Amino acid sequence: MFSSRSPAKTTRNEDCVAWIAWRNALLVMLADGMGGQPGGGDAAELAIQVLVDRFKNVNDDQISPDVFRGGVLDAFERANLEIQKLGIGSATTLTAVTVVDSSIRVFNAGDSSTLICGGQGKVKFANTAHSPTGYAIAAGVLHSDDALHHDERHLISNIVGSPEMHIDMGPVQKIRPRDRIVVASDGLWDNMYLDEINKAIRIVPLYKAASFIFKTCQSRMTRDGGQLPGHADDLSFVIIRGVPKSIATPAEQISLPDVSENTPTETDR
Repeated sequence: MFSSRSPAKTTRNEDCVAWIAWRNALLVMLADGMGGQPGGGDAAELAIQVLVDRFKNVNDDQISPDVFRGGVLDAFERANLEIQKLGIGSATTLTAVTVVDSSIRVFNAGDSSTLICGGQGKVKFANTAHSPTGYAIAAGVLHSDDALHHDERHLISNIVGSPEMHIDMGPVQKIRPRDRIVVASDGLWDNMYLDEINKAIRIVPLYKAASFIFKTCQSRMTRDGGQLPGHADDLSFVIIRGVPKSIATPAEQISLPDVSENTPTETDR
């Protein structure tokens, strides 16, 4: 897991990431507060807190795909109402990735995305970002590489904190031990091409993959001009190795020292 504020700002990081592990199950949560809207960071934290509260007291024997499905959908709806109650126009994206044994499902509202790749690099799943460019990619009329340079890249069509919010519930996918899953805010997807991310997440150990991703995004966020993508933004991502039967092992909280003067500190996370 990794999260850092944009190198172009001194205000707070408006991304929020969390996870809960059981003996044979895992819940990963990521929210990206809407920049330019009041209280974006508060909306992201609130959305994640609603999900955490819904599942923090669920024990190993209670968890199942049906419990995940009902609980996540309920938490999305509850978070949407709670953010609207703030009354200040706050909004956030929200993604929840659930794993039970070798089955994974992605729930999403907004343009944060999840990628599942096989051990040899085959893309097994990539959810549709809720944006004009995301829908154009899904329809096959825009290539994902070209989308990084599109004028409408940063428009979002679906947010948590809106009466029109809808939840995209992906299909149940089977994962294998060598698969890699990356869940990330648009701070990643706007600064690296899909093929680059796919290749990077196959680097082992995972902290080296995370370090490479951070260095690449940081370089492109702080560079001026050029042909490569580059958009300064808060950056958050989770990389998951194909999950074995026992999931409840400590997560690696990446610190990435000696990268640059903009290396995130504990207060940035």
